[in-house]
Amino acid sequence: MAAFQLTDNNKVFTDAPPRRVVHLDVTRTWDNRTLAVSSSEWRQLRADILRRDNNTCSSCGYTSPDDTGRGMKVDHIDGDASNNHRSNLRVHCPPCEAIRHCGLHGLYGYITLGSSALDQLEIIKRTREVFETSGNIPRVKEVDPHAIKPKISIVEFANILLETDWDNLPEKFRSFKGFFTDRADKLFSITKYRDAFHSDSNIRAEQIINLESSLPWMTFSPEEHTSLQNFLDTWRPSTTRLFEYAWICVSNPKASRRDSPDIQGLLSAWDDSCTNQRASARELDLLARQYHVFVGKWLIFAERDNVDALWFRIARSTHAGTLGTEAKVSPFDESSDEGRHVICVFTNDYRDFRDVKRVRESLRRLGIKDRIGYKPDAYTHCRVYSNNPWNIRPSMYNQ
Repeated sequence: MAAFQLTDNNKVFTDAPPRRVVHLDVTRTWDNRTLAVSSSEWRQLRADILRRDNNTCSSCGYTSPDDTGRGMKVDHIDGDASNNHRSNLRVHCPPCEAIRHCGLHGLYGYITLGSSALDQLEIIKRTREVFETSGNIPRVKEVDPHAIKPKISIVEFANILLETDWDNLPEKFRSFKGFFTDRADKLFSITKYRDAFHSDSNIRAEQIINLESSLPWMTFSPEEHTSLQNFLDTWRPSTTRLFEYAWICVSNPKASRRDSPDIQGLLSAWDDSCTNQRASARELDLLARQYHVFVGKWLIFAERDNVDALWFRIARSTHAGTLGTEAKVSPFDESSDEGRHVICVFTNDYRDFRDVKRVRESLRRLGIKDRIGYKPDAYTHCRVYSNNPWNIRPSMYNQ
């Protein structure tokens, strides 16, 4: 297969490469990547290409709704993973990337083969349109009522593509298109997490995460607030408004601090795992260890009527050094009808079950008898909520 031409009238493309005709394809070059996907160099390069191309797929024109291009793939145009020149890099959405690597995604069970007069991009766009309105992947006949199932499978066709250039295929083979199966919902949901699991609690969690980066936190300081009691009386969660502060916090002055975690590294690696169908609880645990994201927290939900008294007990114990490393409580959200607050009690290392259990027993002594969940920060950063598309339990422990 001829390599994609990187020049036009002797001019090298320094911006986004032009769009091309999309058809089923395979990669013939493997294991020659010179920049690991988890390396800081590749993460920076990926971010640069996504920014250059406005998080937009070079094939179908889909633009990721996430500012960081979450879930989008950066692809090597000539198929050579060692050629990281910017003019050889383009952005693909996961469905277009699946068509680009049809054999692999056929093995995953995400693509099936059909003979169709429709353009491959039209098939992708129709599928996305149905998924975004219904949450379901349409059947082949719903996308193209005239599609015919070939006698060979997508994997068998991929093996043919390994030996024969597309332009040299018999005409009947060039009518083959990739259609998406029910299992391919991840390919369409990965860039739109909220649409993938849009329960009220998940949307609320997303809102809190967004507020964390845009609002200040009210954190106790002996120098600024005179005493802990003065701080607690002044900044009661029941009367402090959410749109003034994201969190009210108290730290354990005796707790040791870990090295700063590589959150961006974790997110980039998790994106890669999701788009390559490796997402699982075990995979996330391995990535959390690799990028040193060890902190976790017990989550306690409280009604507005009793949140102050409960928060006072937790805050005092945290500051006294008998609970976790830190505790925080959400302020009053006047826009919510629920009137509930969440209190997070942190530990340094979710892997240290003895310490995690110790903090839980201490919370019981403070009056928290009902079952509560413990969630690693890695789960929060990677949007592992209830009904998530990876079927990961949103809490690691429940006691």
